[in-house]
Amino acid sequence: MKRFFVIFAGLMILAFLVTACQPAATALPTQAPTEKPMEAPTTAPQPTAVPTETPKKVPNIALVPAGRIGTEGFMFLAGQGYKKAAADFGFKEVILESEVPEEWERNVRTAAQDGAELVVGVGSTMQDAVKNVAPEFPDTKFALVDTYTGGDNVVGLISQEQEGTFLAGVIAAQMTTHTELENMNEDKVIGFIGGMDIPVIHRFLGGLQQGVAYVDPSVKIEVAYVGSFRDPAKAKELALAMIENQKVDIIYSVAGAFGDSGVFEAVVEKGVYAIGTDVSYDEKYPGRILTSVLKHTDMAVYDVIKRFVEGNFTSGELKYGLASGVMDITDMSVMGDKIPKEVKDSVFKAKQDIIDGKIVVERPLK
Repeated sequence: MKRFFVIFAGLMILAFLVTACQPAATALPTQAPTEKPMEAPTTAPQPTAVPTETPKKVPNIALVPAGRIGTEGFMFLAGQGYKKAAADFGFKEVILESEVPEEWERNVRTAAQDGAELVVGVGSTMQDAVKNVAPEFPDTKFALVDTYTGGDNVVGLISQEQEGTFLAGVIAAQMTTHTELENMNEDKVIGFIGGMDIPVIHRFLGGLQQGVAYVDPSVKIEVAYVGSFRDPAKAKELALAMIENQKVDIIYSVAGAFGDSGVFEAVVEKGVYAIGTDVSYDEKYPGRILTSVLKHTDMAVYDVIKRFVEGNFTSGELKYGLASGVMDITDMSVMGDKIPKEVKDSVFKAKQDIIDGKIVVERPLK
């Protein structure tokens, strides 16, 4: 037994020594998984394009009035329409104004030579200037307030003055018989004073005549022309002669801002009545202006510029009547009850009938 333990012990010692002599196992380092290298694209990526708006071309538009836009009702309105368009469409104001007729053609030509794409002439007295210059600049567009000279690059802005003045005739023909008003006589005579004997003034007169005849064909209309839109003294002289010698108690004045002022001076002095034109004179001469026929030249000028900017310019005539809002009439509220309600109602009914086509006011051709 003792021998057995000795042998067993020896075997255990031998096993220990064999194990101790084996080299220790070397631990392999843990290696992070590797990604496959990114292959170069066959086409280089393009930068993302940022959409940009094409800058809008700023138009070059000039205004050439036959006068000054700060001194006349008609010219002032044209200037206002032009200035509003400049603000809305972002173009620089170019205004070549003059009261000297000999300078008008030069101003139109200068505007075209300086690169204006659209030249807006104001006043029918500019017709020769536009007619002479437009053919020299076929790529330039021309607009002319109050008349049309012809040509593929010209448009005439023709207000239908006869529609507005028809309403003036309706009220004048009735009011001249209302003798309860101060200095309104029993004679059925009214007056018309125009600045010049030209087509645009004939449209004013033609409408008045048709409106009077619509109410009472027996009402007489005395007609006189100043011969200028800038002679208040002559306009006043004509008005006084009508009042004193021809028994006129209502005068419709279409003599320009200067001439109108002369007519209204006479009306106030004699205590009779008048009808204004282009702008409202109702509050300026309260109690003496029955109504004013409004001609919104500012709207017409703005409209043609808008058409041009939007690429809708066409030659020929653009007509603006009561339906367009360019022609209108004041509400006669300043006169109050001095104008009977039935008279006012008849005027506004006639206005709507013209708009609806129930009344057709003929436009004088000359």
